[in-house]
Amino acid sequence: MKMTTSVSIAAFVFSLAFVLTGPPITHAATTPSLGAAGTYAILGGTYTNTTVTTVTGDVGYTTGPATAPTLLSGTIYGAGAPTPTARTDAGTALTALGSNSCTENLGAIVNLSSVGAHPTGAYTPGVYCSTGAMSIGTGGITLSGAGTYIFRADGALTSVDNSVVTLANGASSCDVFWTPTAATTLGANTSFVGTVIDNANAITIGSLTSWIGRVLSLGAGTVTTNTNTINSACVAAAVASSGSNPQQATINVVKTVINDSGGTKTVTDFPLFVNGSPVISGVTNTFPAPAAAYIVTETGNANYTQTFSGACDSSGRLTLIPGDIKVCIVTNNDIGAPAPVVPPLIDLVKTANPLALPGGSGQVTYTYTLRNIGTVPVSNITMVGDTCSPIVLASGDTNANSKLEVNETWIYRCSTTLSATHTNTVTATGWANGISAIDIASATVIVGAPLAPPIIHVEKVPSVSTLSAPGAVTYRYIVSNPGTAALNNVSITDDKCTGLPGRVSGHPGDLNKNNLLESNESWVFSCKTNLTQTTTNIATASGSANGLTATDFAFATVVVASPKLPNTGLPPRTTTPWSAILLAGILGLIATVWSVTLKKRTA
Repeated sequence: MKMTTSVSIAAFVFSLAFVLTGPPITHAATTPSLGAAGTYAILGGTYTNTTVTTVTGDVGYTTGPATAPTLLSGTIYGAGAPTPTARTDAGTALTALGSNSCTENLGAIVNLSSVGAHPTGAYTPGVYCSTGAMSIGTGGITLSGAGTYIFRADGALTSVDNSVVTLANGASSCDVFWTPTAATTLGANTSFVGTVIDNANAITIGSLTSWIGRVLSLGAGTVTTNTNTINSACVAAAVASSGSNPQQATINVVKTVINDSGGTKTVTDFPLFVNGSPVISGVTNTFPAPAAAYIVTETGNANYTQTFSGACDSSGRLTLIPGDIKVCIVTNNDIGAPAPVVPPLIDLVKTANPLALPGGSGQVTYTYTLRNIGTVPVSNITMVGDTCSPIVLASGDTNANSKLEVNETWIYRCSTTLSATHTNTVTATGWANGISAIDIASATVIVGAPLAPPIIHVEKVPSVSTLSAPGAVTYRYIVSNPGTAALNNVSITDDKCTGLPGRVSGHPGDLNKNNLLESNESWVFSCKTNLTQTTTNIATASGSANGLTATDFAFATVVVASPKLPNTGLPPRTTTPWSAILLAGILGLIATVWSVTLKKRTA
């Protein structure tokens, strides 16, 4: 009886609470079942295609195209079964998507690349609604974190040419949905991700655009393709290496040391920290994001200057959004008159075999190719990887002297087992003439989908490695594709040379003029700048394929043998200009003469 009374009282209290507060409200988006539509890459009333379009998945229509797409897998269906069932199931999924409450109302006509709380186009899982059209601008957008993304536009959906939808930190193309109420039009060379369900409206895909997801136009909607790659298989971005939290980003702090004035310090003599936590040079570390308060510091040395570059500002500060992969360079240069020593220069390329594990978990072998592209032998080579060890030298040291000779190539390998899509990063460091050389390389392996990830590589060589006085240096950059997937939206920048074009279009190295960096192409750039002191700068190249973006870095040091101020421990001369000292002396002399004159007059 007591038990019954207790249960009744508890039920009454719960019922009262429910009446007073109402049912719990949740804004978490959920991914609906697509039913029979799940196997379709393209579904429309009329399908128009006049050029070569490659499709992975089924294709369904009422009226077919002049040129059938090339199928890597799947079947082409006409007006008969199972196309009507797929269309009905897609409509049911559209209704389910509409039942999700809006996480955020973005306003009227919006550019998703820069709107309201998303000035950089970064989004976490949720339902994003607009009362007008939605567009994706030149900055693209980044979807970061595992979960469902729904973009609900009360109007059209468009993208500009060369825009990118990037998956980061565990986001999956199978959980991204777009539900415009008007036509969908994607610009040329766009890298798009997700399933568009457009209710009886046209979907037009620009030339050379790649799409990871599904193109579903209901009713009499027309789908138009033009030399596209469309793949309905799911692809998920790698979760940060620490594991489960999708709201994370990575920082790799890399130390360079320049001993061109007689110093002897090495990398380990300058302990590194991020927000006070110790980190090791070249090792990728994971931190919570978003955050705007990360600062890189070190235990410095009074005999060395300190300079920040890369992702850090001049004081070592940087911000993070989920999915960021940032590299901060800390350079220490010994104080004194520099000698005209020749710095080392190395180049690192990393590939993976296989690039994809469509069946799930499996073993992957990474190959690292390290070259000496400078003019002096490089010793004390170290290879630091973030998630694969040991990294073993397989070949290349032909004279067994443990020095990477000029034009010598060393091959390293490392094997590991992957159970999820993952990006692995390695940092190489070497020394010559008291100066360190570094290079960073990464490779992504896709697990669970038959897709090739993007890989990009940039090699950077200065026209001179030593200047006897301040002067001009021209840097030469060679951007190549060591992978198998053609890269779109290729860009190249340098943090201390501003003459590079940023995003590249119409490069003369583009042999077939399709604005894609193919595996058999090399795009060459140059940039000229004036150096007044010894300088280490960083070049960054990026490119996209199959909904993912790859990035590579290249570093180079040029020694400028102009006199440095000695480290006297006194403030720099600029704090007390010679003109001020001279003026003070003159005033002092006048005061002395005036004082003597007064004494004579009063005597």
